[in-house]
Amino acid sequence: MNWKKRIQLVQVAKRKLGLPDDQYRAALREYAGVESSTQMDDTGFDRLMDHFRSLGFVSDKRKASFSSNDRIGMATAGQVNLIRELWDEVSEGGSEASLNKWISRFGVSALRFLDDKTAPKVIAGLKGWKARLEEQGACDT
Repeated sequence: MNWKKRIQLVQVAKRKLGLPDDQYRAALREYAGVESSTQMDDTGFDRLMDHFRSLGFVSDKRKASFSSNDRIGMATAGQVNLIRELWDEVSEGGSEASLNKWISRFGVSALRFLDDKTAPKVIAGLKGWKARLEEQGACDT
C-alpha cells in the first residue's frame, strides 16, 4: 500500500471512530511516535492501525477470498492478489467496482469471474499501465 493510501486509511479510521482531533493526535504520538500521519514509518502505521482496530475500526474494503482449490479453471489466489496490488498502484486506490469495470474490457464482468486464461492478459494490461506511469514518473512503487 502506498503512503498516500495509508494516510487516507488513517483518516478514514479517525472519522469512522469519531475521534476528536486531540485524541487522534495523542494516538499518533503514542502509537506511531509522530506528530503527523505523513511522518509515519511502517512500524508506526502498523501500531496505529492495530490501536484503531482495538477501538473497533474495521476497514470496509472488501477482500474476497479466492481459493484456487475450489475454483478449478479460474484465476488463482496469487493472480487475484497480484491484480489487486497492481490495480492499487495504477489507480491510486480505486475501488473494487472500478477494477471490475476495467476488467470488463476483457469480457469478464467481475474479478471473481476471471478465468485462468484471461488472468494473464489482465495482469499484462496492468503491468503495461504501471510501466507507462513509471515512465511518466506518476506511479508510487
